[in-house]
Amino acid sequence: MASLAESDEKVFSRSRPEVEHHVEVFTKEVDTAAALLAGQDTEIDPVEAIRIRKKIDRHIMPLMCMLYWIQFTDKTTLGSSAILGIEAATHLTTNEYNWLGTIFYLSYLVFEYPQNLALQRFPVGKWMSLNILVWAIALCAHAACKNFAGLFVVRLILGMCEGSITAGFMIVSSMFYTRNEQTLRVGYWFLMNGTAQIISGFISFGSLHIKTSGFEPWQWLMIIMGTVTLIVGLCFFFLFPDSPVNAWFLTPEERALAVLRIRENQTGVENKYFKKEQND
Repeated sequence: MASLAESDEKVFSRSRPEVEHHVEVFTKEVDTAAALLAGQDTEIDPVEAIRIRKKIDRHIMPLMCMLYWIQFTDKTTLGSSAILGIEAATHLTTNEYNWLGTIFYLSYLVFEYPQNLALQRFPVGKWMSLNILVWAIALCAHAACKNFAGLFVVRLILGMCEGSITAGFMIVSSMFYTRNEQTLRVGYWFLMNGTAQIISGFISFGSLHIKTSGFEPWQWLMIIMGTVTLIVGLCFFFLFPDSPVNAWFLTPEERALAVLRIRENQTGVENKYFKKEQND
């Protein structure tokens, strides 16, 4: 029995380094929340959790709702422009006009996958901001288009850029909110689709009554909406956080609490390391 115990002890002592080797952690593969919470208390007071959630709501929900309203309004400017004279001004046939509506959604679909990869690789808030600024310029460029080819290109760019927003918002929602909280917040910014239809009608009506010799009403609509989108994009760049880990409106202590709040999701917060095995 003694020899057997000695044998077991030798086996254990020889195998210990091998076990330690297998549990080695590569820091680049660790979620950013792991570094933030190192040495932190794992408990959070429910009252404090609610306070943090309300603070997050005040700072990111208005921007998300505003941007989703802008996104829906911008994609529907083509329909409003048809009433304001874009078909006659750019000599569009019915088939060409239909293609301008189709190419937006084809571009949206084709670029959805690379947009998702980019959202995983780059800071979420900054990547969405870049897309907003590009599509704002593309929307303003509609006013300079004289034919189908020009409109085709800017509509393609518009669809490509807008493909980043819904996916980005879903990522942001999972970073800042628990699963139970996400449903209501997603509903808030999706509600902007209906609101956009109402408000865009008034903007189109106002554009119809702009009388200038150089610009037609449909061109004014594109310039107005493109300018609004540009302003929102700049606000988004400076005010929208990439994650709770670096949210400017939270103190270092509140950032840790914001991460602790969503631990029940068991999804982590953010990791920029691309794991090829996840595509298998």
